[in-house]
Amino acid sequence: MSILGDMLIRRPLWHQLVLLALATALPLLLSSYLMFGRLAANEHNTVRQSLFLNSKTLAALVDNEIDTHLAIATTLSRSPALISGDLKNFWTEATEALQLVPGSWLTIHSPSGEMLLTTLVPFGAGIDKITNADVSTAKFSDRSPWIEDLALDAVSKRLSAMVDIPIFQGNDLKYIIAISLVPERFLALFKDKYNNSEVVGILDRNQKFVARIPDHDKRLGTLASAGWRAAIDKASEGIIEIKTLEGELSFTGYAPTRNGWTVGVARLEKDIQSPLQSIALSSLALSLALAALSFVLAIVIARNINVGMAALTTAARAVGEGNKIDVFPTPFAEATTLANTLKNAATELDRRGQALENINAGLEQKVSERTAELREELKRREEAEAILRHTQKIETIGQLTGGIAHDFNNMLTVIMGNLDTVKRRMANIEGAATLMRPIESAQQGARNAAKLTHRLLAFSRQQPLEPEVISINSLILGLSDMMSRSVGEQVKIETVLGAGIWPTYVDANQLENSLANLIVNARDAMPNGGKLTIETANTYFDDAYVEHFKDVKSGAYVMLSVTDAGTGIDREKLERIFEPFFTTKGVGKGTGLGLAMVHGFVKQSGGHIRVYSEVGQGTSVKIYLPRHAENANIVSVPRAAQENREAELPRARKGETIVVVEDDTGVSEYAVSVLEDLGYRILAAQDGAEGLAIVKKTRRIDLLFTDVVLGGELNGRQLADVVKEIRPSLPVLFTTGYTRNAIVHHGKLDDDVDLLNKPYTQRDLALKVRAILDRSRA
Repeated sequence: MSILGDMLIRRPLWHQLVLLALATALPLLLSSYLMFGRLAANEHNTVRQSLFLNSKTLAALVDNEIDTHLAIATTLSRSPALISGDLKNFWTEATEALQLVPGSWLTIHSPSGEMLLTTLVPFGAGIDKITNADVSTAKFSDRSPWIEDLALDAVSKRLSAMVDIPIFQGNDLKYIIAISLVPERFLALFKDKYNNSEVVGILDRNQKFVARIPDHDKRLGTLASAGWRAAIDKASEGIIEIKTLEGELSFTGYAPTRNGWTVGVARLEKDIQSPLQSIALSSLALSLALAALSFVLAIVIARNINVGMAALTTAARAVGEGNKIDVFPTPFAEATTLANTLKNAATELDRRGQALENINAGLEQKVSERTAELREELKRREEAEAILRHTQKIETIGQLTGGIAHDFNNMLTVIMGNLDTVKRRMANIEGAATLMRPIESAQQGARNAAKLTHRLLAFSRQQPLEPEVISINSLILGLSDMMSRSVGEQVKIETVLGAGIWPTYVDANQLENSLANLIVNARDAMPNGGKLTIETANTYFDDAYVEHFKDVKSGAYVMLSVTDAGTGIDREKLERIFEPFFTTKGVGKGTGLGLAMVHGFVKQSGGHIRVYSEVGQGTSVKIYLPRHAENANIVSVPRAAQENREAELPRARKGETIVVVEDDTGVSEYAVSVLEDLGYRILAAQDGAEGLAIVKKTRRIDLLFTDVVLGGELNGRQLADVVKEIRPSLPVLFTTGYTRNAIVHHGKLDDDVDLLNKPYTQRDLALKVRAILDRSRA
């Protein structure tokens, strides 16, 4: 027997139990210490990774803020008023555009550095001259925009950065547009997202603070800490342990923006350590309490066992001497039945061993099955989260593109309309034939731009739809000739039209456009020819399927699929195919708006779209449109007849008077000019209040022609409602650059609304006005 065994034999039982409790308590204390160390290490690692991810997220928000200002400045740089030198009207346009970024201002300098305009003061007010001799040579040699670092603005006397856009006339620099990047807007990006235990800062290329919490006002324009600057000089991004400007040790994650600025998020060491210390103290107190309890229990149990063992000894001595013994109480029942129990226990333990093996085998099988189920559930959840993130991204891009398309539609109305006017007025001028081709080229370019804005509106779900109950099978059969012409002789089209296809309630023209886009994409994916399959079927989405998507409802749907045997799309590109201006085609072979338009139309129609593709095998695009369950006649979908562009335009009848309400000066002048040329008497107004005053005081009015979006107290729909109370029979024609809830609900144009979308030409306006006037007299 070992020395330790000899020592234990000589000791009382309660000593041995105390030693056992001590041996148990020491590992408990040691394991608590080790677990705390691992917890502290994991917490530090989690904080470091979180700070780095937060810095990259904030860097993306800073880039988004700069891109927003750059987009506004770029749009304004193409202003016809600026290009023509009409700075007064440009000042008005710039002031309205800057409402998108409150607090920012805009300036225009000449190449010599002279300030020509600023939105900080009314147009024409006196402004200081600022000279910067290297403006054109140093910063704009490649004609690209330039992001300035933080500096004191000469007019506002405030620290701000600037986005500079050069405007060239030929090879000569004509203007420099600068839009301010106000520090307070960057501060707002993170002011409410971080608590007092974090330090957040944005640095420009000179490593000076553009925004900081805490002490933004105190630190604005000052240098970052020496430790952070040294780290930035060494690496553009990372996680470092430095002291803040206040002298406190911190972990700092930092990342660069695309424009050369740096964003950092720091957390003070003391704020990280404080909760860890609380956990350590709590763990130590608990361990000590458990150890003390173990000692007490060991002593109590030892004393109890000693009593039982003394009783057993006495009984055994009595049996050995041949004496009878009486039943005596013992501290545990096993002492009186130990002999009989051991024999029975051996048999029972063998039986239970076999049963336990069987149970373990079944348990392992159940654990394996449950593990597989959990993995499948995790996979489904990850897929659902990825789809949700992609949907939110598409919705955000859609809001931006809808606003851009609205602004461009107003511009295109003026451009297309005036080009049309110039062309008509020059038609009978001798020698003007040589100018027709440039004018027609400009008109074609404007029409292409209009198609682009229409696709942007379709993607952003802001186009007015005119749905009707149709049969998709009938629509496809009616488009067979068009599909054959679109794909050429190398591509074979096969149609698999399901029997008993349900009717659906959609805009037939938009569905035709979507199908045409998918067919062209399929053709381009098969440059050497192949088979293109168009299929329809009835299907049903259950709750288990739709829970993976944010904007899909369970129920019956009609499926339309277009499948090619082409090159296919890899997984990375497949995730971006619905983004506007993203294309898998080569340079110059696609605008990247076809699938974006299809996606927007399907979602606006309450449907669902999925794309399945394998590289080298082909691609299948499946559109699901809701089944129309109400009783209604299915409308046939005839192909629109070609418009006779040479036919004479309908003119006004004697005395016909139209009130034109339009707050965009260029669009208003064009509309008034066109209608007057057609013989109508025109009364023009700049806003709803002025239009209402004209209606009240004018005896004869045959039509109200108003923009939906108007400045002032009344928008176009509100104006029409008030006018209808005064003159119930007066027809109203609306116009707009994009849809608003005033006239469109759930993606469908209201039943009582006549709408002329911008941009429009003289022919569009003449035919629409004549049709409404003739209908009102019928």
